[in-house]
Parts: sequence; structure tokens; C-alpha cells
Amino acid sequence: MNCFICKGNLEEKKVNYVVDLEDTIIIIKGVPARVCTQCGEQYFDDEIAENIERIVNQLKQLATEITIVNYKEKVA
Repeated sequence: MNCFICKGNLEEKKVNYVVDLEDTIIIIKGVPARVCTQCGEQYFDDEIAENIERIVNQLKQLATEITIVNYKEKVA
């Protein structure tokens, strides 16, 4: 599979996923993704995207300005 943007090659990596909401920032570390070697665009499998959405929805309820979690710990 190639990058939809630049047609570069994709490689499996762990990335940090950042969500900037109105009053909080959520950082999920170590998220499995396919990353373009040319432009850096990140692609997530459906299951990973669903897990990210679930984690973000859980963490939105916290009354903190910045939340940092490890993907592997939250999915397990």
C-alpha cells in the first residue's frame, strides 16, 4: 500500500496521536500506524482508529489541561 497523498512507501511505526480540544490536550503515545517515508502522513487501521476514539472519549471527561497516556496500557 502506498501513501494517498504522495504515493510514497508506508512503513509500520509507533506514533504519538495528539488531540487538541477546546480546554484540554490529549496525547496518546505508542499508537501503531503506517507512516509515509516521504511526507510523514499517518494511516490507522479501523480497529486502531476505534480504539483511539474510545480512549479520547474516556479521557475527555477528565478535568485536566493535558493528559498523556500509553496506547498499549489503555487498550489492554
